[in-house]
Amino acid sequence: MLTLYTAVGILRFQDSIKEHKTPTVINNRQEYGLTEEEFFLWSSLAFQIRQIHELQSAFSERLKKHHRSENIPIEPYLNRLLLRGLVVKGDGLTGVDALYRLLGELYISPLQDSFSVRLFTCIYLCMKKKLHTKELIHYLKKPARTAIEDTVLQIAKKVQISTAELVTCVEQGIHPQNTEQLLTQLYETSDATFRTLAQDIQFIHAGYPVLEAISNLYLNKQIAFEKL
Repeated sequence: MLTLYTAVGILRFQDSIKEHKTPTVINNRQEYGLTEEEFFLWSSLAFQIRQIHELQSAFSERLKKHHRSENIPIEPYLNRLLLRGLVVKGDGLTGVDALYRLLGELYISPLQDSFSVRLFTCIYLCMKKKLHTKELIHYLKKPARTAIEDTVLQIAKKVQISTAELVTCVEQGIHPQNTEQLLTQLYETSDATFRTLAQDIQFIHAGYPVLEAISNLYLNKQIAFEKL
């Protein structure tokens, strides 16, 4: 059995006492403050899809970087983030099955992708000595997208939609312009939901190209995921 993990929500830093900024994840319009250990773990999964051993290594590396003991157990913090819905996991006998079950019920949130955002991000990273000036040109370029990735973004920008719904829309050639069209064109029965749809499509591997496009957009930091 293969298990995959990823992070949910958007990270913000909120002002706190003594000019200390508290890491806060915003998911479905709700704010969740993180402890330092939770932040290390959550950020190890942000824009990443990892197995548990990969997550453990990334978590230990972040602890080491911040001069913390590398032997801090991951389980209490992982379980808490899973319980709060800020980390999700998906199980499957194959990588495709695990990926469907990981992302199927998550909603897609397109991120702002402009030259000014990329420029200021690069300047900040250079000031922090996390990016060499020779790498600027590469990171300033707008990431190339495939036709199917463009289709995914176009739909996600028009309507709040889950991964399972988006896979089904692209497969059936449906391009909803609003929520009403999505509900009318996609759901045949009144008791169907985005969760039942996710369960129905998890074994349809013909939808893998769309799932791959969604995963690539996420790994390239062009979308984030939310959990309702």
